[in-house]
Amino acid sequence: MPKKIFIIAIFLSLGLVFCRDVLVSAEVDNDVREFLKDLEEAINEMDTYSCIMVTESWRGKLYEKRIVRFSFKKPNLMRTDVLEGKKRGSSVVLNKKGKVRGRSAWGFLDTLRHTDKRLKNLRGATFMNSSMLDKLERLREHIFKRGCEAELDEEEYADREVYHLRIRHKDEDDSITLEDLWYDEETYTILKNTKYEGKDKAADTAWQEFEVNIPLDDSLFEL
Repeated sequence: MPKKIFIIAIFLSLGLVFCRDVLVSAEVDNDVREFLKDLEEAINEMDTYSCIMVTESWRGKLYEKRIVRFSFKKPNLMRTDVLEGKKRGSSVVLNKKGKVRGRSAWGFLDTLRHTDKRLKNLRGATFMNSSMLDKLERLREHIFKRGCEAELDEEEYADREVYHLRIRHKDEDDSITLEDLWYDEETYTILKNTKYEGKDKAADTAWQEFEVNIPLDDSLFEL
């Protein structure tokens, strides 16, 4: 009997979680749903891409600015080259074997764990959080699973027609309260992402020179 009760309890808990996800998903505006669907379709068409990322991060009184070139190739090859800021001249890749390899500005090579603190910026993010797909999955998690409020507008940014997605976070495990993202209306490439902790800016990233479906040899993702 106790075993049956335990099994029933598991099914009930799973059912409650499923119902919660359905209810949360049902509250999402249709325009946000359509945007995320179109964004996913656009990302699926991006076999390769390369861009310049200008990232500013704040944590309390600490401040960090970094400019990198980020490159991506399906299925999940990534490379970051630090152009300016902390660790300038260094490179790091995620290769075919799923291993992270880093090269310092002095040419020293090392294999790193995915959780290695040397990969993290001031806010704790790593280059593996920089892909368009990773960002989309995070958006879907916050909007559809965690119930964060999202709204979508169409406006101009940097002389371009863009989609502006605003998310009001209410995550117990994250101090970010407000996030804004701007995507090009034609290409769906990301242009800017800002995050706030209350009234204080926590992160500001701008994407420049975004090139999609360009030749990127596999050797680029090896060190």
